[in-house]
Amino acid sequence: MKIKLYFFGKNNEITDWEKIYLKRLNFYAETTLIPLNQAGIKDAQQAKAKESKILLSRFSKTDFVVIFDEKGKIFNSLSFSRWTKQQLETFNTIHFVIGGAHGLDQTVKDRANAKIAFGTMVWTRNLVRLMVLEQLYRALDIDNGGNFHKE
Repeated sequence: MKIKLYFFGKNNEITDWEKIYLKRLNFYAETTLIPLNQAGIKDAQQAKAKESKILLSRFSKTDFVVIFDEKGKIFNSLSFSRWTKQQLETFNTIHFVIGGAHGLDQTVKDRANAKIAFGTMVWTRNLVRLMVLEQLYRALDIDNGGNFHKE
């Protein structure tokens, strides 16, 4: 089982907390953070279009792609655990995508197999990366009978 988390930024943005969760996650599934080059364009539409080309070139037609979007599905931790287990069993690899500074282009949203929200607020990519890693660890730990999650 593999989890790939794509974000627009640089390797040096990855924090010690993220490294801790990556290490923990790798006990359950091979997990990789994949930084992608930011567009470097101030115009939001042009930046999203350029970043979408970079991102979409990484996926095959059969890859299971999940984006984070404030209009996506909201899970609690237990339902996210069940959902993640089901997707990993079905597809073996999940490709999670965090948008850039201007969000994601509609072409990426259209390509996504699933959309997940951390509520209706907008979060920075650095916070979302940590939140995704923490929730993935929690989900896989729940599924494996760990004691990280408390009801």
